[in-house]
Order: sequence, then structure tokens, then C-alpha cells
Amino acid sequence: MKAALQAMVQNELRLRSRRISSLLVLLAAVGLAWLMVADPRSGVAMMVVGRARMVYDSATLAFGSATLTGMLLGLAGFYLSRGRCQEDFRSGCAQVLGATPMSSSLLLLARWLGALLFLVILTLGMMLTVWVLQWTRGEGPVQPFVYLQTYTLLLLPVLVFSASLAVLCDAWAPLMGKRGDLLFFGFWMAQFAVLPLTLGQGMRTLNPLFALDISGMSSSLIQLCATLNTEHISVGGGPFDAALPMLSFPADYWSSQLTALRLAAVGVATLPLLPALWLFHRYDPDLVRARPVAQRGFWAGLLARLLAPLTRACARLLPLSARLPGLAGQVLADALLSLILSPLALLLLPAAWLAGLLLPAAQLPALLIAGCAVWGVLISDLPARDAQSGCSELQAALPGGASLRYWRQGLASLLLGLLFCAPALMRWLDPMATAALLAGLLLLSTCASLLGQATQGGRSFMMLFLSWLHLATQMPDVRALDLLGFNRAATPLSSGLVLAAAAGLALLGQALQQRRSR
Repeated sequence: MKAALQAMVQNELRLRSRRISSLLVLLAAVGLAWLMVADPRSGVAMMVVGRARMVYDSATLAFGSATLTGMLLGLAGFYLSRGRCQEDFRSGCAQVLGATPMSSSLLLLARWLGALLFLVILTLGMMLTVWVLQWTRGEGPVQPFVYLQTYTLLLLPVLVFSASLAVLCDAWAPLMGKRGDLLFFGFWMAQFAVLPLTLGQGMRTLNPLFALDISGMSSSLIQLCATLNTEHISVGGGPFDAALPMLSFPADYWSSQLTALRLAAVGVATLPLLPALWLFHRYDPDLVRARPVAQRGFWAGLLARLLAPLTRACARLLPLSARLPGLAGQVLADALLSLILSPLALLLLPAAWLAGLLLPAAQLPALLIAGCAVWGVLISDLPARDAQSGCSELQAALPGGASLRYWRQGLASLLLGLLFCAPALMRWLDPMATAALLAGLLLLSTCASLLGQATQGGRSFMMLFLSWLHLATQMPDVRALDLLGFNRAATPLSSGLVLAAAAGLALLGQALQQRRSR
């Protein structure tokens, strides 16, 4: 049993490490570390208390980088860890695994350990990057034990929780698809609402309930505020007064109470594995195949019946795409098909247009963010639809081949983005924001098409898109993150760089398609 478990864990680790998305996340982590460990000479520091910055020693950089990494790696780690069951169905391994005498618990344990080890490797890569930044921008020697202690206590519950929920979503058929992705994103964002409720109420002491704080944001910041006797701490980048003396990270920060709470959070993070063992479908076709509307649950069937008139009305527009010549008709057909396959998005589209007419002007940026979020989730599967339905060879045999398909899917994503974002911009009438939006939509559409066809799945793009959206809404003043202009921080230079990046990725995707078709 031990040898079988070891072999399965190694196999899981290899499969996850060889994905293109894994390389992209590692590069994104390195870039993120470079951004969040700001150079003090720029007037911005990673951690600021009041108006004084903290010394860039190992304790400060370890705490700041681990705190910010937990916010994003907890989100990205879930999307990187899941999807193995769907791959088994696509590759034909599901029937073989379902027929083997191997126990379900052993299979799920191997998948959980493989996902956890993969996330730990990504975390180590992030930590090594911060070491390099301390050598170049920090003060004092690198202390590996301080980094290991801080990263373990702050990030281990986050990594365990992401791997556990990924296994649960793959083990339960209703959460195997995009529904599980969106539910996890909502849950992960909702837990950060606890932070202002705790710090805003002036909480200065820890209690056993903080064992439920998987991210560690609330408990760690409460402990830091109490240790430094302040309520004004900026983590992630803030201006400081260079005339004030620098502060040191408290040496007695990791108290026995806080350490016990973080270790207890690790135990809480493993709890999703228990229902996974009970709900695991064992690749049973009766549990994982799509069911007719009449056989679904009451609420799911009711929703499908209510949205059926919308999908039928949208389907009546498909003959219009056949009348349009060439690429234009193909782009329209792809966009309509995406809306037909996502009736909820089809319902939200007219709602967005109605809100764009009725909402006050001050609420238009929020409407634009909501429209962009729906659009990003909608187009995540569009470029991979042919591969997932087994039609890639058929599409490649049509006039234009795979190269035309690449441009068609990218333009269809762009068209859908304009449909969802136009209601806000029709009344916004901000030239700079409009230029930033068009450049950002072009870049994100190109990324979706490139990643979708490279990975033959939509989860890589959706993971990066949702992570970016979270960062952009949390740091509205950072120009590099305002890709779509809803924060009004974009400049002509930043929009020009986004447009240049979109052109570069489009040419890269075109070259890859031509090379693949040879």
C-alpha cells in the first residue's frame, strides 16, 4: 500500500508540474514578489506602520510576502489542484480507475498529497524569489529559519484548504464543473469580509474562533496590531516618511497562542476530505453524466425551464450568422453559442444593459467590474470548446484551418466583452477609460484564446483572470493592474503597453498554431 501510494503521489506531482499553467503561475508568482517587495527608494515600502516603514529584514519580508501570497495562492492553488477527474474522463482513464480494486480513500489521499506537494513547491519558489529581493533591496542577512517558520504557519493552512476543497469538488459530481469554480471564488472572497469586521471593531485579542481563519489575515494582523500597539498598518505597499526612524518586526510575534491557532487551522483545513470520501462518485456514469431537465433537482430543473425561452430566442439568431460572409459570421456564431450554453450569462446580459440605463453615474464603475467578471468566466471555456467536444480535427479541416479558428475565438471573446461592458461605457464617456477598456479586452481575449488552446481547458485563464480581478479591486491605485480602466488609474502609456502585449500574444498564438498545423 505504501509503494502504491508513493507511486500515485509521484504521478500526480508530475502531471501537475508539466502543465503550461503551472509555469505561468510560477512566473506570475515571481512577478508578484517583485511588485509587492517595493524598493524603499521609490518612497513606497512593503509594510508601513503609521508613517514609518519597517526594516526590510527577514522577519518583515517573510511576514509581508507570506500574507500577500496567501491571498492569491489560496485562490490560484484551488484551480491548479482540481480538474483531475475531468482529465480522467477525457483521456479514457476513468473507466480503468473505476474498475481497479484500489480503494477510493487511497486514490483521494494520493490526489490530495500530490496537490499539496505541488503547491508547496510553488510556495518555495516564491520564498526563494523574496530571498533574492532581500539581497538586492533589504537590510540584514537572509535568515532561512525565520522564512520557513513564517511561511509554514501562515501558508500551510491555506495550501491544505485549497487542496482539500479541490479534491472535494472533483469527488462530487455537482461541483466538478464551473459551478464549483465559482462557488469557491465566492467563498474565498467572502472570508476576507471578516477582516474589516474584526479590525474595524477594534479587536485586539485572539480567541479560539480564529482557528476557522484559514487565510490567517485576521488573526495575524490582530496579533501584529496588539504587539506594536497600533491600528494603522499597511501590508502590500504604502507611502512612508523617510524622516521617521524605521521600525523592527517584533521578535516575540509568534506567541504560543497564535502558533496553536494556526496549527488548529491546519486541522480545520483538512475537514473537506471527510465528505469527499463519502461523496466520491467512483467514475460511475449514472452519477457524473448530464441528466435531462426532468431528472434534475427541483431548483435546477426550475431554473433550466425559466431560462429555456432565452436560449431559444438566442438560438433563433444563429441563421443570421450564416448570412454574414466569412469571418464575421463565424465570430457571431461562436458568441451566440457561448450565450446559448450559458443561459445564466444570457439572462445577466440584458440585466446589465438595464442597469446601465438606470443606475446613477457613481455606480457605473461597479457595474463595469460586475460585467467584466461575468464576461471573464463566460469566455474561459470558449477557446477550449472544440477540444473538449472532440471537434478540433473537424475545425482544423475547415477553410482557414486552426489558424482561422484561433482568430475567430479571440474575436468572439472580444465581441462578448464589448456586449457586457458597453452598458456602463455608454454613459461613462471617459476617453481614457474607453481606450484602456478596449486595450484590456483585447489583451484578455488574446490570453483566453492562447491559454485555452494551449491547455485545452478554461481553468488556467479563469484562475489568472479572477486573481487579477481580485488584485485590481483591492489595489485601485496601481496602474499596471488597471487593465480595463474601471479604476481610472490607467494612463496612455499603460494602455499602450497593454495593447503592445496583446499584439505580441496574438502573434505568438498565431505562430504556435502554424507550427502545430505542420
